[in-house]
Amino acid sequence: MGIHLEIAAPDDARDAYRRTLELDPGHGEAHINLGRLLHEHGELAAAEEHYRAALAVRPESIPAAFNLGVVLEDRKRSDEAVGVYERLLKRDRDCADAHFNLARLYESSGRKIAALKHLKEYKRLMPEH
Repeated sequence: MGIHLEIAAPDDARDAYRRTLELDPGHGEAHINLGRLLHEHGELAAAEEHYRAALAVRPESIPAAFNLGVVLEDRKRSDEAVGVYERLLKRDRDCADAHFNLARLYESSGRKIAALKHLKEYKRLMPEH
């Protein structure tokens, strides 16, 4: 139900995900989706909690890990975000967006060689059309 409400009624979608989690606290997708809506709404700490909760029940979740990396960046915790993206890429070497974000973070921290490596991987995964 939450997915269908997200565009037209995001507040109702958040409520639907919260109700789902009351009934099933281990519902990974509800944690991810609620986290994303909270993230978009600027509630970064709450979003982080839900991404972490999703990873606690589904440690292999690429969307939860990627979104956690992004929210950590938004919270100015770049070193933690780097760790999250690196662990994500151990599970899925083909996550182009994680390579891109790592390249950007490495570039900003002066790690040029690491940045180039991830930028190269990003370009390999996202060839021009």
